[in-house]
Amino acid sequence: MAAHSHSFYPTCLLLDLDDTLYQVEEIPDIVRRNIQGYMRTKLDIPEDQIASLCLEYYTKYGTTMAGLVANGYTIDFDDWHAEVHGTLPYSRLLKRDDRMREFLQSIPLPKYIFTNADQKHADTCLELMGVADLFQGIICFESLMETGRKLGVVKDNKPVICKPTQQAMELALKAAGAEAATTVFCDDSTRNVSGGHAVGMFSVLVGRTSKDCDCDLQVPSLFALREAMPGLWAVPPSTEHLEAVRGADADEEDALYVPPVARGQGVSGGPAESAADCRRREVKVAAA
Repeated sequence: MAAHSHSFYPTCLLLDLDDTLYQVEEIPDIVRRNIQGYMRTKLDIPEDQIASLCLEYYTKYGTTMAGLVANGYTIDFDDWHAEVHGTLPYSRLLKRDDRMREFLQSIPLPKYIFTNADQKHADTCLELMGVADLFQGIICFESLMETGRKLGVVKDNKPVICKPTQQAMELALKAAGAEAATTVFCDDSTRNVSGGHAVGMFSVLVGRTSKDCDCDLQVPSLFALREAMPGLWAVPPSTEHLEAVRGADADEEDALYVPPVARGQGVSGGPAESAADCRRREVKVAAA
């Protein structure tokens, strides 16, 4: 991973959900089986084609569902999500995570979940983890698709807008009211972080390493950001301080100033530590 010599000033944090905010090995296994079961029973796809189609569509389109829709299959999205995620034994697999709660609370930036999954799945996971109130919004399947419809990009439920496409990245930034150059995007997918990097976001690969991933940083877990990106925890100077230093005509954006974080760093660990509660601003992720 090439190092960047310059610094930037983060003002927004986009976090993937599954396998990034939490890691439960059983969940992706169940989801995979549910997807294949749906293809078999609801779409009448021959058993000997299902596994290869899943891989092909996921690789080419971002999600298996996106590939199915692109190749002419009619999907009832609500039914799909009810079968794929709705049958998960959430209460058995996910528990309150106080360490993650303290970690998220300590970061003084607006935080958004950015997932290809449905709203109900995201809500359920966040509630069970005890962190739902720490996010300003959830950018998910429904919000991306609704925005696409309003923009005239999605017609008759085609195409499915999802990571890692440029369109999904740009719509996520729009939903968060953020600029790519000052947004940190964390995901466990090499393709997704490469997609975020391509539109200018500071992209962090979580939970794995890759020599070929186009990203700015690779960490074993979100907790490792404490060591890798200490600037995320810096307290922004007050407006008065900025005016004194820069003059009374300081731009409005100065209120969002955060000390810079060096791009292109790596880290092998880093414990989470609790800190003062972050300042939260309520921003509804509207599909507009």
